[in-house]
Amino acid sequence: MTGQPLIQGVNAAFIGVSTPERHIDLYCGQLGYAVAESGVLSAEAAAAIWGEGVTETHVTVLTAAGAPHGRIVLLTVPDRGPAEYPHTADFGLAGIDMYTHDIQESHRTLTAASYDWVTPPATWEVPLGERMVTVTEGFCNAPDGTDLVFVEPASPRGTAAWDTDPDRGYTELTSVVCNVPDFEAEIGFWGPEGLGLQLWYDVSFSSPGLEEMASLPAGTQMRLAFLAGPLTARIEVTQVQDGMVGTDRRERQRTARHLGHTGWLVQTPDLDATLARVAELGGTVRTGPVHGPELLFGSARVAMVDTPNGIPVTIQESSS
Repeated sequence: MTGQPLIQGVNAAFIGVSTPERHIDLYCGQLGYAVAESGVLSAEAAAAIWGEGVTETHVTVLTAAGAPHGRIVLLTVPDRGPAEYPHTADFGLAGIDMYTHDIQESHRTLTAASYDWVTPPATWEVPLGERMVTVTEGFCNAPDGTDLVFVEPASPRGTAAWDTDPDRGYTELTSVVCNVPDFEAEIGFWGPEGLGLQLWYDVSFSSPGLEEMASLPAGTQMRLAFLAGPLTARIEVTQVQDGMVGTDRRERQRTARHLGHTGWLVQTPDLDATLARVAELGGTVRTGPVHGPELLFGSARVAMVDTPNGIPVTIQESSS
């Protein structure tokens, strides 16, 4: 692709919730986020964006230190049965990640507040070129089936929240994760020749620390690609490579329909060009373009697409 990238990062992750209060208790009460916007989308407006059958939807937008990206958008959805937490080997959307200054303190504090962790935090290594990079992280079970991943970075990449307030405990979302069957198609969709994110690395590795933290069998080979622009959140694409296949969760991870991590919001300066590129790259345009409501979208034009692996993405046209 030549010229200006069509997107610069993931502006928000959509989380389907039974009620927003438990999530506000966690993200605002424990992690220092704030409610930036709240209101109700009519059934007509919500269905125009996210598809036929979506009902009236309560929206709560959470930000860290006022960051305009890396946000968490809570969408209250109808009761569709008990929430299930994705496993690392499941196809579909996986964790949402943020940095913490002290992951052991995060583990102690959140455990004391009755938030369960899959395992205690673990340290693992991933190869980057000729060197090994150490990662320390842990999976916390947020309400309604959301895997919340805390990362204590050895070398933190820039985040809007820590740029604004370096002493705050937690950042905005630093990355969002999907585990996909067609790895090449997904990184091609998002990458430099696709929608314009840079491919920071694409590695295959195994690590006992990762296996412990993610409940994977010993010797598991994981492929991991990291796609990034100048804005958080970045995109992590994963694939378990040694024949282990989990549950395919993609049909129960639809934005404004289901509980848990159910989609991403990105912005583009040219929605029509982006939708044309989505189709060329093997994605599917599901709705739009339509003029979105003032709530969440600021009356901008909006469409919803699926990536080649069926990951739901809402695209908003920006004014800048």
